[in-house]
Amino acid sequence: MKRRTLIASGIAAALSPAFAWGAGHSWNKIYYRGGTIPARVNSFDWNATLTISPDSIVLEVGPPRRVLRLKPSQVTSLSQGPEAVKRVAAVVALNPPAKPPTLFGLMRPASIYIGIVYKDDNGKTGAVLLEPGMSGIILEELKAVTGKPVEGAP
Repeated sequence: MKRRTLIASGIAAALSPAFAWGAGHSWNKIYYRGGTIPARVNSFDWNATLTISPDSIVLEVGPPRRVLRLKPSQVTSLSQGPEAVKRVAAVVALNPPAKPPTLFGLMRPASIYIGIVYKDDNGKTGAVLLEPGMSGIILEELKAVTGKPVEGAP
């Protein structure tokens, strides 16, 4: 019983705002599945790193190495699952990059997807579709830092 209490306390501390936002969190086991960032999509490569802190969301995608830096206030919507695929595809269709990336390469039906739609510094709408290994934690942190609800959540 003590071990369960210790594990539960550790999880609660890891998810508490004071602990979580100290220096931010970073994940590198993420697939960039497509969006408005011109980068090659490889379904066999963990090709993205996502860092979330109270004042920024940074996505590094490659190759070639591209960096997207957003303020949480620039995020207009968060979505997951099939809703994420639809939302990102709609933005890409309306706002294609100069060289369209391979959008949504080889998707696995059981995968979890996270969609982030945002306005860049010029007011242009952009979107990214991510397939993370730990979507629950990433979604909770994105929701906490942006204040946006997650659409398509069960």
